[in-house]
Amino acid sequence: MQSFELPEPPKITKEKPVDKRMYTVVPIRAVNDRRIRPAAMRALLAVCSFANRAGLCWPGHENVGKMLGVTRQAAGRQVKKLVEMGYLKKVKNHTHGKTAQILRVIYDDSISTTDHMDRVKFEDLPPTLQVWQQIQADELLHKHKEPFNIVAVTAEKNERSYLSVDDVMSMWKKACASAGIVRIVTAEDRQAVVSMCAAGLSREAFERVLQQVFADWQQYRREPPHRLAWFAARLALA
Repeated sequence: MQSFELPEPPKITKEKPVDKRMYTVVPIRAVNDRRIRPAAMRALLAVCSFANRAGLCWPGHENVGKMLGVTRQAAGRQVKKLVEMGYLKKVKNHTHGKTAQILRVIYDDSISTTDHMDRVKFEDLPPTLQVWQQIQADELLHKHKEPFNIVAVTAEKNERSYLSVDDVMSMWKKACASAGIVRIVTAEDRQAVVSMCAAGLSREAFERVLQQVFADWQQYRREPPHRLAWFAARLALA
């Protein structure tokens, strides 16, 4: 029998993504600040080039160092100086692939970080802060729940995947009570819930919309709906 050799598996190399950044926006007050040396100014330019439209960025010191042609430690020292001079502020430590800091570029020093974060849109947040917001919203909805048996819950969901009118009313009242929001349920609301349940309202779908409603309320102070017909329109069940 003629022998043969298996070919070597092809080597797949990942292409480095193309850097499409064409410009960077820096605080104008840095121009006349005599404290900023050339090395710190270059570091500020580098960090600002990573910032999104909300002024938030999460560049690692290693990436900043590569841009500046210096070591990670040297880049970290310059970033620390910029924080001390008030051009950058640490919003939060996070771990997303590599441990790094979420920084805010201080374009307007009259706005506090807390006020600024209250105005930031959800899609402008770093991925880890988006996850944190979703977890906070979930805890807001379920903070009064006791520990549960995941096997029993899974069995219950399989047995009953759709909500009843009383289930929806109970979930809505508990969510509002947990958030400290007063909502009066009217006959019109009950009729809207009857329509939703008749069309088939799953627990997962209703919980998902509830979480988004209270995430928006927590992030933007956007008022939750006053009438439950809003959910019928949102879920396209009415």
